[in-house]
Amino acid sequence: PAGSSTSAAIATAVTAGSAQNLNLSVSGAPAGVTATVTPGSVTAGTGATLNIATTSAATAGSYPLTVTATGPSGTHTATYALTVTGTTPPPTGLVNGGLETGSLAPWTCQSGGAVVSTPVHSGSYALQAAATAGQTGECSQTVTLKANTSYTLSGWVQGNYAYLGVSGDATASSWTNASGWTKLTVPFTTGASGTVTVYLHGWYGQGNVFGDDFSIA
Repeated sequence: PAGSSTSAAIATAVTAGSAQNLNLSVSGAPAGVTATVTPGSVTAGTGATLNIATTSAATAGSYPLTVTATGPSGTHTATYALTVTGTTPPPTGLVNGGLETGSLAPWTCQSGGAVVSTPVHSGSYALQAAATAGQTGECSQTVTLKANTSYTLSGWVQGNYAYLGVSGDATASSWTNASGWTKLTVPFTTGASGTVTVYLHGWYGQGNVFGDDFSIA
């Protein structure tokens, strides 16, 4: 799915003579897709990994990725087929609410914001907002809802002065000081456009806060 990551194994072999050093590269990645090979150099007979990372802007489709191995005696290629499927926003527009894609997209964060594997409320990943002396660390995404309609934003948060809220066509928030996971709920009513920005942030100088399992109902 667009916005997620995957990987594939690359095998090399000695076909004649002694094992040579091979430089590995990959080409053919479309816009919104980053493809890399690690390690970039191996001895023939050992393996490597093709790493694929996509953004939510990646266009759905099938793309051939060509892995090239270059050694002293020649070059060999192998083609991998990458299939990108589109993201389908849920009816409330909130995407990647549990961060289970392992990628931030479509969330955007101030410096230090990230997807983390600990602490998490459920699943494998959660959102980190990095509050420092100079910033609240806000992480946010914009969603379009029905105009003039009542909703409730909910999410699980952890940390000093963890704020959950919406801005834009509605303004509402809630916060807590919690060393463990605490559920916050934020009722709000949209205006004429229905477009709101959902955010998580901490407070200046209070350290990182974490969020997980966001939803709008």
